[in-house]
Amino acid sequence: MLKKWAFIVAAAWLLWPLLLRPAQAAVLQLTYAEVRAPEGHWQLVVLPDDWGQTRPDFGGSLRYRVVFDAQGLFSPLDVPALYVPRVCSNVAVTLNGTAVGSGGRMELPYTRNCFVPQLFTLPLPLLKPEGNVLELEVVGYPLRHVSASQRSSGLSDLLLGPLHEVKPEHDRAMWWAQTLPKIITAVLGLFTLFIVALWLARPQETYFGYFALWSGWWTLNTSRLFLTDLPLPGPLIEMLTPATVSVCVTGIVLFFMRFLGRSVRWVNQLLWWQIPGVCAVFVLAGWDHIHTLATGLYGLWFIPQFLAVLVWFLWTSWHVSRRDFWLFLVILGAILVIVVIEMAATLLLIPLKVHIGHLGGPITLLPVGLRLIWVFTESMRRTERLNQELEDRVTEKTREIERSYAELTDLRTREAAQRERQRIASDLHDDLGAKLLTIAQTAHAQPANAERVSTLARQALDDMRLSVRGIVGEAALASDVLADWRAETVARLSEAGISPEWVADDPPAGLVLPARTHVQLTRVLREAVSNTIRHSGATRCRVVIALQGWTLSLQVDDDGHGLAFNSGGRVPTHGHGLPNMERRARKLGGVHFFGASELGGTCIRMEVPSATVGQVG
Repeated sequence: MLKKWAFIVAAAWLLWPLLLRPAQAAVLQLTYAEVRAPEGHWQLVVLPDDWGQTRPDFGGSLRYRVVFDAQGLFSPLDVPALYVPRVCSNVAVTLNGTAVGSGGRMELPYTRNCFVPQLFTLPLPLLKPEGNVLELEVVGYPLRHVSASQRSSGLSDLLLGPLHEVKPEHDRAMWWAQTLPKIITAVLGLFTLFIVALWLARPQETYFGYFALWSGWWTLNTSRLFLTDLPLPGPLIEMLTPATVSVCVTGIVLFFMRFLGRSVRWVNQLLWWQIPGVCAVFVLAGWDHIHTLATGLYGLWFIPQFLAVLVWFLWTSWHVSRRDFWLFLVILGAILVIVVIEMAATLLLIPLKVHIGHLGGPITLLPVGLRLIWVFTESMRRTERLNQELEDRVTEKTREIERSYAELTDLRTREAAQRERQRIASDLHDDLGAKLLTIAQTAHAQPANAERVSTLARQALDDMRLSVRGIVGEAALASDVLADWRAETVARLSEAGISPEWVADDPPAGLVLPARTHVQLTRVLREAVSNTIRHSGATRCRVVIALQGWTLSLQVDDDGHGLAFNSGGRVPTHGHGLPNMERRARKLGGVHFFGASELGGTCIRMEVPSATVGQVG
């Protein structure tokens, strides 16, 4: 019982909208009409009436008449409407002697509404219950003045009924015949501009330019949908398409050849020469042969070219790129179907309500364009990758060259400096050393001056060894250097009758002094001690050496009569000792001080920064 009631409720719910929906008014399809012959009498014709079949040589204005009864067809609340699926080139509608509308200009050049469905509302007060006369004046061109049979003049069957019943049919037809083709044409136009930009970016890849030639022609051809009222003769507009279709065919053939990297000189010349040749044929033949020439050229010249390049491209791409083979097989197959349909309609004189080329052509072009964009993207990505690899290699090689050059330069510099040092050291050791040794030996033979001469000789030998050390560039342990300084300083001060004081920090184990630092500080210490002995009149001299971090501090104090400062507060520089100390301090990047000592005499201090000392690894 429960199942039974559930079934009843479900059925009622499903049928409820149908029960409440009012009965639809009938839509009258008019497939017969009377046409007024040039002789003036009316004769019955079957709709659609295609002029290309019934009167191919007729062009101008032709009046159709339909008689119908309105009783039972419209309710008082309905808006009567007349839907004309196809009329070419234009139509004007009269109801019971009163004009109710037209599709545009009815004089030459006619408004071109061959693929524009027409919808006219009929004033309800003009309708009579019976015997309403609906007249349609159709204007068009003879078949010889149009490029294809689907553009021949004529009148389709008619739909008469309430507006809300026939308008959906009109809207659907407008979508397929006008709105969608216009959208596709606009998109294809933007797409063509984008492909042109890609071609300008990579002009060496010429297939971008040939595709732009192909799609650009198709875009201009379908742009006629936007221009139904051009102030040009209709036959001239009809001539433009077949006369320039050679541009499209040339673009197609050259695109497929260049896409696979092929080029044949005589084919290129033939394709480019056919463009002005075909245009010249149409101009010389005139308007009266547009249809004949277009049909012949399509069937005997352009389609064979397309089929030839189709077979060649598919055969070649099968061996080069299977992905392109399958993609273009589908695309070229679709183009071939479109061409066959268009040619069949032309040869069989079948008027089409929807121009297949307006839809199929751009739809097949868009996948090709997307493929080209993908190819361009891959090419740019590959180029960027190769450029990056090249830049990395160049950078690496540049670094290697710079490193090798720096190493070679440094090696040559070190070798040259080392050779010069060795030469100078050898000269000092062999010449000066030998002479000083002779002085020392001679001094032993003359006891009166033996001690003095021997002392000077030893000092000269020490100076020579110090110079050799600085030239050769050998580093010395800080502990050994401090021991040598202490021994030499204490001996010199004691010989001069000055009481020496030596205060020095113990250096860290392994601390070394570079040869340059060793030599310069040794000479500074000697010069300071020499000044104390010669000029200070001191009885006491203190040498303090401190090591703080990587800084070495050297200070010499005495209790002599001190330095005499000039009026500017600076130490007078009569000799070379103090200026030499300043110069050596600057060479080592250190600081120096000349002033009064705590002992009452002169204080000389120098600090060497950490960069001039090091640690044994």
